[in-house]
Amino acid sequence: MNEKQEKAILEIRRIAKKLNSVSLTRREFEENSHLSASTVENWFGNWTKAVEAAGLVPNDGQYQVGHGGKVIDDHDLLAEIIRLTEQLGKRPSEHELAAHGKFSKKPYRSRWGSWLEALEVAYARFGVPAVVNSQPTAPNSKQFTLAPKQSDKPSQMTTPRSTRANRVRYGEPMDFRGLRHAPVNEQGVVYLFGMVSKELGFLIESVRTAYPDCEGKRCIDEKQQLWEQVLIEFEFRSSNFREHGHNPNDCDVIVCWQHDWQDCPLEVVELRSAIQRLSTG
Repeated sequence: MNEKQEKAILEIRRIAKKLNSVSLTRREFEENSHLSASTVENWFGNWTKAVEAAGLVPNDGQYQVGHGGKVIDDHDLLAEIIRLTEQLGKRPSEHELAAHGKFSKKPYRSRWGSWLEALEVAYARFGVPAVVNSQPTAPNSKQFTLAPKQSDKPSQMTTPRSTRANRVRYGEPMDFRGLRHAPVNEQGVVYLFGMVSKELGFLIESVRTAYPDCEGKRCIDEKQQLWEQVLIEFEFRSSNFREHGHNPNDCDVIVCWQHDWQDCPLEVVELRSAIQRLSTG
């Protein structure tokens, strides 16, 4: 170990002790050190090796997006919960995270075990927003109040619009075989695929929570009746597959509502296009 590496190790340990933590993220290091995390990574090869050399737990507080993709810190994941809470005026659900959030539910589940636990961690760190229709908070919870939105127009007598925060939101109207609106999340994609999977050439063996989401079969030779196994992952957008960090080698097909990943390495079934064909066929 050279002098530069020893210097970095002492700095990592100093900051971890200051933060009373058994691990240290790049963000935490950058915020508390005169050294840059990139410099430390160059000395050790990567951030994980630097943290391990300092005797700390590696990668705690970070979520890797894709293979070789960017790393999301705890801070960013938890701050997004606060932003959604302010926007919606209440504790956001997983469905509302999927519809309005910057991240999916998977990094939260990977890091904290469940969405509900992630909520509690976020409110413990940043304080519970005092928002409309919020639930009573614990006596020791920190709170901050949302400032009322100021109108740019002069006050006038108008019929007030309801401020109810828990309105259900829908996708575009389509009325396809009893489904009145387009999906707005992954769950809607699963439901719609179940309606049309046979017409798209798939026989479904199982649907599960583990990756990949679905196992099916499809015919590759009608004359000889030969079928092959197909592993399917459901996503609202095809690019969510990359954001969730899935290994494309363990999957065959992405089934999504919207295909927005130009360089996707897998076959994609875009249901938005598929039901248009089925509706006019």
